[in-house]
Amino acid sequence: MAASSYPVAMGIPIAESTTTDSSYPERPAPFNRAKTEASLDALTQKGYPIGLVNALRGSLDAFPLRIWIVDNSGSMASSDGCRFVQKPGTTSYKKVATTRWAELGDVVTGIGELTTALGVRTDFHLLNPPPAASQFVSLGPSDAAGKSAPPPAGKSATLDELKRVMATSPTGTTPLDASVQRICDMIAPKAEKLRAHGQKVVVVIATDGLPNDNTRFISAMQRLQALPVWTVVRLCTDDDGVTEYYSNLDKDLEAPLEVLDDICGEAQEVKRLNGFLAYGPPLHQLREWGLHEKLFDTLDEQRMLPSQVKQFVEFTLGCPPLPDPDADAAAFLNAVGEALKSAPPTFDPLLLREAPWFDMGRLRQHVTGGGGGCAIS
Repeated sequence: MAASSYPVAMGIPIAESTTTDSSYPERPAPFNRAKTEASLDALTQKGYPIGLVNALRGSLDAFPLRIWIVDNSGSMASSDGCRFVQKPGTTSYKKVATTRWAELGDVVTGIGELTTALGVRTDFHLLNPPPAASQFVSLGPSDAAGKSAPPPAGKSATLDELKRVMATSPTGTTPLDASVQRICDMIAPKAEKLRAHGQKVVVVIATDGLPNDNTRFISAMQRLQALPVWTVVRLCTDDDGVTEYYSNLDKDLEAPLEVLDDICGEAQEVKRLNGFLAYGPPLHQLREWGLHEKLFDTLDEQRMLPSQVKQFVEFTLGCPPLPDPDADAAAFLNAVGEALKSAPPTFDPLLLREAPWFDMGRLRQHVTGGGGGCAIS
């Protein structure tokens, strides 16, 4: 997905870190609060509704560090990825084919832009050493994660350096077990401090393939899940075998993990069950960013109950408490309609155009029992 082409947040002003000190000072402040708040406020002007901005704000305290495992194996050169390109002079988009690696590059760049703008820290670990570039990139100031998180694996870099790394060609295999073990070695010494602060590290595994060694990978994941982490698997393929493998992975683990498709795949699943929601890029990016929100579990797994719909609308829009749809559906629908008036529209990846976050006709059907989410083919 081309994060820069979304009619949402990825064009916010960026203040890049210039420090090259990879030491890890023990400082209590996790990030520059004034700078972060200014950037969060800017997101509301770039398509993020207030509710999602508030959720993002909360995630910065709960998750002081994000670590991405970036699959740059040779299979990522396959050309079944996609991007959205805006049609000149319109608010409509078309979906165009690209490589999996180029699509993931846009996603990683979007996370890098958000990281840099907020003045927080995200580490990127490429599976294979790229030609003439660093395998490990730590974006954000070296003290951005505060005293609870592990030191960076690589030097503190700029957004341009991350883009140069993602401009390299994918090559090699899928040594996921070694990468996960390396991250475990980073987090383990800080595990007790993280627990003491009630914090976790977000670990995102962005991959299109199966691990080189399944037994070692399962062992590494079991070790990872014993640490204070929240794990997201971001799939870069529609291959049924790969999807099934990662969807079933949590059966071998004691802690849950979130498995995400690309934005189109997720939007299709959400539309099938909860057709009133436009699954916009800010919501998908928030899940990629790492936010353990139980409401997300219902989006693509079950039809939401009216009470859950109420919670989700409040969560997304950041509006005052809405009327109970079970008690007074008409009052609830009227209140949602009013709340939408002050919320920015989002880009619907299935309609390929801007749309309200909630379709009032389908929402009415959903909460009154007149039919639920229906798929858009």
